[in-house]
Amino acid sequence: MKKYVWLLALCISVSSCRLYDSLFKGDVVARVGKDVLYSSDIENLGIRGFSREDSVEMVGRYIRSWAKDRLLLDIAESRLSKADRDVTAQLEEYRRQLLVYRYEQQYVVQRLDTVITEQESREFYEANQESFITHVPLMRGRYIRISENSPNLNPVRSLYRSGSIEDIDRLDQLCHSSADRYWIFEDWVSVDVLPDGTGMELSELAAALEEKSYLEKSYLGYTYLVKADDYVPAGRVAPYSYCTALVRDAILSRRKQALLTSLERNLLNDAIASEKLKIYTNE
Repeated sequence: MKKYVWLLALCISVSSCRLYDSLFKGDVVARVGKDVLYSSDIENLGIRGFSREDSVEMVGRYIRSWAKDRLLLDIAESRLSKADRDVTAQLEEYRRQLLVYRYEQQYVVQRLDTVITEQESREFYEANQESFITHVPLMRGRYIRISENSPNLNPVRSLYRSGSIEDIDRLDQLCHSSADRYWIFEDWVSVDVLPDGTGMELSELAAALEEKSYLEKSYLGYTYLVKADDYVPAGRVAPYSYCTALVRDAILSRRKQALLTSLERNLLNDAIASEKLKIYTNE
């Protein structure tokens, strides 16, 4: 190991100019025994366009990683027994698994029906609702952050819980001109996206919305107003419209598994019928 210490020392102490020049003006960047790292080997790092200092740092990290891997391999080969160094069986098993996996993926891609009707999607959702329990509260409604010094704070505060079209239109006008943030959630969203920056814990927000469907809180010079027009607490079945992507993924996953199961069954049956597969018993 001592003969390689110079490499690690080089990575730590080499000047910026020398390291930079070794990458872009030279050919050999580093050496560990018979292993050589060339500048062409690290061109794929994409470091051109960065500052000189950043380039040097990226190259240095790559060299240390490259050297560490080869030094560890060197010591492993010198310290492990012949039996421990023999990885032929593991490599063959990995090769087998990789080839089987690649073929299965190709088989599925070529045969998978990705068309899912609305009826099929809804029927799957209704039949498997235990798979669509939400772990966080969900809501549809509005979220407002407005400065406590805003002249429109009181009008906004008086309107944000209203459900009338006139009040909502007026609220939109006030918030677009006065609110620091104004979000309208027409689709279901996870409530945990809201507490960031408000000083509220998710549990506090969830408890308020579940109890009275709205929340008002002042924090660091801002007033936060949240109104849930619809709300689903954690532990309940999430609405279908929130789960459509999950439903689709679940249906496709089942179809993929069915294709692979059919492939395995047909392979076994065909192999037995053609006597390519013979199973011997002691009977």
